[in-house]
Amino acid sequence: MTSTHKVPKKISAILAMIFLLPAIYIFVLWLKVFRQDISPSQKIGTFTDYFPSVISDYQVLLVISITCCVIAMALAAKGFKQPSLVLRILMWLTVIVAALIFFLTIFQLL
Repeated sequence: MTSTHKVPKKISAILAMIFLLPAIYIFVLWLKVFRQDISPSQKIGTFTDYFPSVISDYQVLLVISITCCVIAMALAAKGFKQPSLVLRILMWLTVIVAALIFFLTIFQLL
């Protein structure tokens, strides 16, 4: 006998927003460094200095951001059928913000 346990949609909505936070943090830090008037290699060096040495590689940070965005979009998509209008709007905003950060991060890799 197998039983499946469904995660409540409210919990998946909260998890979606939690997974979006690291991607937003990485993106805001990149914008902060990008506005400085220094060379591109110095921008990357300054950006990676904000993080611990374990994840201080630029491309690792971008992969972490992409992964967090994809997970946030997948979890938020489960919340589109919420009975609460506020939660549905929050899930749509989560998907939109995650998609924007996802595509901007992909273009940074090019």
